[in-house]
Amino acid sequence: MTQITAFDIFPIQKFYDFHPDANINYQLNRALYPGAEQLFATIGQRIKNFDDWKTEFFKAAHEHEGRGDIRAAAELYRAAEFFISASDPDRVVAYEKFFDLFYAADPRAAEARVSIPYGKGRLHGLVFRSQAPSQGAVVIHAGFDAYIEAFIGLAQFISNSGFDVVIFDGPGQGTTLMQEHIPMTAAWEKPVAAVLNHFSLDDVTLIGVSLGGYLALRAAAFEPRVKRVMAFDVMLDFFQCITSRRGALAEFLITSLVKLKASPLLNLLARMMMKHDLYSRWGIEQAIHVTGRATPAEAFHDLLKYNTRDISALLTQDVFIMAGAKDHFVPIKQFHEQLRLLTNARSVTGRIYTRAEQAQSHCQIGSFGLAAREMLTWIYLHIAADPEAGDLMDEYDDVHSGAGNP
Repeated sequence: MTQITAFDIFPIQKFYDFHPDANINYQLNRALYPGAEQLFATIGQRIKNFDDWKTEFFKAAHEHEGRGDIRAAAELYRAAEFFISASDPDRVVAYEKFFDLFYAADPRAAEARVSIPYGKGRLHGLVFRSQAPSQGAVVIHAGFDAYIEAFIGLAQFISNSGFDVVIFDGPGQGTTLMQEHIPMTAAWEKPVAAVLNHFSLDDVTLIGVSLGGYLALRAAAFEPRVKRVMAFDVMLDFFQCITSRRGALAEFLITSLVKLKASPLLNLLARMMMKHDLYSRWGIEQAIHVTGRATPAEAFHDLLKYNTRDISALLTQDVFIMAGAKDHFVPIKQFHEQLRLLTNARSVTGRIYTRAEQAQSHCQIGSFGLAAREMLTWIYLHIAADPEAGDLMDEYDDVHSGAGNP
């Protein structure tokens, strides 16, 4: 087995100042791929609103596709799609371009694709099996706005290090949302159970990314087959994240109107915020999109469910909580509160990543390799401490021959 380090897969080790708006700058860094620093700096200078974002990234994607650089084109189409409203037909255009070009550029990933039965539909996933004797199974999912394709590098890094890895788009996520139109559920133990049932897994490490920091902990609270769980990053109260970043007054008004169930006034306030603030426009539109709700008020009421306060004491697993010291989205106080709430966990590890490490942002964008390396180390340590952990994919191999990596 060839040893590949996290920094081979994630060579970018800097968080750039591409744009003065914190959220736009973060998304530029998040979409950045090696060698595109100058391109993204130029695009950043041209962006004043989401229309500019769409125009600039579509233009760059067309240019790269035209000269045959389809992997870069795929990344640029995905970037273009990010801030496009769900009501705009160009969102589907950008998504389909991204999806087709991504898998055309990566045949091994295309061969790793699987479908997982879920209710009357299916979840979309990928399986990467260790080429050496497996040390266990790792399951990864994202959160509010990502696609599993963004985490293929993480999956392959962990798989290359001796683990079988399943990554999946759950309800309200990625391709499961775009192709199956299944809205998100706060009861994340349901899609996790579907994945574990499909692959016959009974002892796994579960990694939740971004909003997955809530979703994974929620699943672990009700799914005993999850033995180790990781919040990458912390997400104790998603409603608070959505409402608090526009100031104390906005948070107070939204929270009060939700509690009073004053939906007409809440919809009016939300539309005013969306008209005058890019962050609010994107967050509220995305919330409506992923929850399948018709109005901002309905989406806000739904998002109240996404917090760990009532379920944290139910976790008895090993738990790893990660956070960025300068996360523009998740208040750092949620990290400290989350650690205090894990009163019955077998073990609790907390890690705050700093600006000095270029890992201060949400999900350590800027130094993803550092986070990936520490996630793997944590898994190694806690697998070694669990005598029941072992090769957990044998039964799946017997029943589902040919799935996953060749």
